[in-house]
Amino acid sequence: MTEITIIGTSEHHIRMGDYQALQRKVRVLLAKEPFCLRRIAKKDLDIFCEAFIHDSFSNEMDSDSRPKAVRSYERLEFLGDSIVEFLACEYIYSNSDLQEGRMTDFKQEIVANKKISSYVKEAGIDIDGVLLLGHGHRDPKTKENIVEDNMRSDAFEALIAAIYLVHGMDMAREIVHKILILPALRDFQV
Repeated sequence: MTEITIIGTSEHHIRMGDYQALQRKVRVLLAKEPFCLRRIAKKDLDIFCEAFIHDSFSNEMDSDSRPKAVRSYERLEFLGDSIVEFLACEYIYSNSDLQEGRMTDFKQEIVANKKISSYVKEAGIDIDGVLLLGHGHRDPKTKENIVEDNMRSDAFEALIAAIYLVHGMDMAREIVHKILILPALRDFQV
């Protein structure tokens, strides 16, 4: 089985076929609205791909017969969670006269995992079809991904972190505004 190194260190490996398929899917997803990202540099594509590797997949890669597993999206999700929450708070503070309690309620309308998952699906962002998942998260008959709300939300937050790292806060702000804040404004009674 051919393996390649990604994420810049020799300890992170993934099967060549899985990674090439992931690269294609990520390029297709990022080329569409709301991202419209084309001509992605190799080092940047690696960051974006990491945002779509669930720990169930990376854990399966970590076995006696293979080198240490490829990094999952968890580190990016950690950063992305804070970015999404900051951008939600920034928007609410700057664009409302709400008191602290209502500000918190509105923030939750934007950042709760179920809400993020719902808004991502509503926007037509096919995170489910791009995620690399372990066998336990795939339908045994169809082999299609079984993605829970928290997984979709975490992957979106990881993607926001990748956007921030590659393109900066302004682009992350634009995406969060389109995908999360605008629908939350529609759903939340400000």
